[in-house]
Amino acid sequence: MCSEIFGKGEKAVRSTLFDYEWQFLLQLVTRINYAETYSDVCNIFLQQIKTLIPYRNGVAFRSGRRKGDVVLTNPITTEDVNDESDHTFFTEGDYPHWNEFVMAPHSIVFRQSDIIPEEKWEKTRVYREVWKPKNNYWGLFASLVYEDCPLAVIGIMRARAEEDFSSRDIYIMNTLRAPLERKLHSLLEFTIFQSGSVQSDRVAKALAGYKLTKRETEIVALACGGKSSEEMCRQLFITHATLAKHLSNIYNKTKVRNRTQLYGLFSKIF
Repeated sequence: MCSEIFGKGEKAVRSTLFDYEWQFLLQLVTRINYAETYSDVCNIFLQQIKTLIPYRNGVAFRSGRRKGDVVLTNPITTEDVNDESDHTFFTEGDYPHWNEFVMAPHSIVFRQSDIIPEEKWEKTRVYREVWKPKNNYWGLFASLVYEDCPLAVIGIMRARAEEDFSSRDIYIMNTLRAPLERKLHSLLEFTIFQSGSVQSDRVAKALAGYKLTKRETEIVALACGGKSSEEMCRQLFITHATLAKHLSNIYNKTKVRNRTQLYGLFSKIF
């Protein structure tokens, strides 16, 4: 994954990770895959990544585009604050050159120090008024995008007295990039599907009558949305055997025989 950044140095970076660190990364990916909400994914990542990449403050945002500009919403932070508005500080101010990264059609990992020299960074209003009061100076970020659809921006920061994030840190973030983008796409797509052209309470009421589990409800939504088995397995991080088992349970509960009948049953709802 990090060959785009490191090139021939990728193997050297990989070799700096110990076996227990690879095991931790696999465990973290598993935790992310089992997360049930966008907030859960972000909180798990921010809490767990400290084991491999020490940092001072962490923050995550839903990302989007509006009239050519980046839009960051739904902040989640590691700071101990009493109100959500207290940690929207991060979005206050223009970030030099950020559009080039966040507006990219694919996910990308970058350091704050890579996009603007220190002497220029220290003169920006966003650093003086937003970062410096929080004792933040160095930043490592992942802009997560799935098929040109912005999902989230997750960042971790360190104080100036600490070291900037290393190539090793970037490699670890890049290793987690793909699992994060797939999981967030799965969760956010389902959330949008629920709150789109139909009222969520109507959907919940209709599905509740069949006593479907949360995962079965997700599968019904994806199936009725025209997703193939391959796409559903990839988005939900399950095997084809597990999907087949869920579909069998869904068919039994809804008294249908196949996906065509399933779509016919729920087409008026979705």
